[in-house]
Amino acid sequence: MDDPSRPFFRGRGNWYLTWTKILVHSIHQFWMDGSLDKEHLHKKIAKEIIALVASGTYQRGQRLPAERTLCLKFGVSRGTLRKALAKLVELRVVKIKPNSGIFVENPSPEGMPRTYLPPEFESASLCDIIEARKAIELAAVEQACRGLKKSDVQALEFLLERMRENLDDLTPFLQADMEFHQQLVQASGNVVLRTAFLAIYDYHRFSSVFTSQHEGEEEAAYEFHQKLLSALKRKDAPVARRILKQHLDHIVRYESKTPKK
Repeated sequence: MDDPSRPFFRGRGNWYLTWTKILVHSIHQFWMDGSLDKEHLHKKIAKEIIALVASGTYQRGQRLPAERTLCLKFGVSRGTLRKALAKLVELRVVKIKPNSGIFVENPSPEGMPRTYLPPEFESASLCDIIEARKAIELAAVEQACRGLKKSDVQALEFLLERMRENLDDLTPFLQADMEFHQQLVQASGNVVLRTAFLAIYDYHRFSSVFTSQHEGEEEAAYEFHQKLLSALKRKDAPVARRILKQHLDHIVRYESKTPKK
């Protein structure tokens, strides 16, 4: 049985960062290193694909979608995509087989270069990230209840419907889930909370700690989001806060019961 306080992907060893240090470090990186917009586009795409590999969306030996599909997915030209793929081949993340396609070669985060992972990612535990999420999202949900706009409700309803439509398809379900939480923080109207959320964005993606990171939990995650949206519509901050906290705690409990691979 996994200990949720242990680092991701290792299942052993002590963790060294508190969520506060992670958050401060991430905000520092976000501003001092420049935002993601300063990176070369092909490096951004390489990071996106590594995130999908790290989260298990693309697994070892799996064939990636065709180049045309990837270009449409990321909104880039074929030349930019091929630069990204060349970098991933160099990093031994993927392998290109002539006349066969692009295949995942090394999905292990331990084998990926630190420059493509969040700062000190190997030391970040599930509890670290969930505590950071609580600090940001529980404050955000209270503020969202005070000033929720019709457009916010519509956006959340749209994302909830996308989750419902993809209950049997984990990847788009997680995407909608991620966007739901981002929209929730956005609805708070608090620029500091929005910035903090963006600062730990990569920890979310690479660790896949949004709800239902494993198949079989989609229904439970969907129900939490349903109840949360209902409380938000009523502008019932105490109930919304309680549901969100239960939802985040559920992630830790579920992960702790997942057998090691």
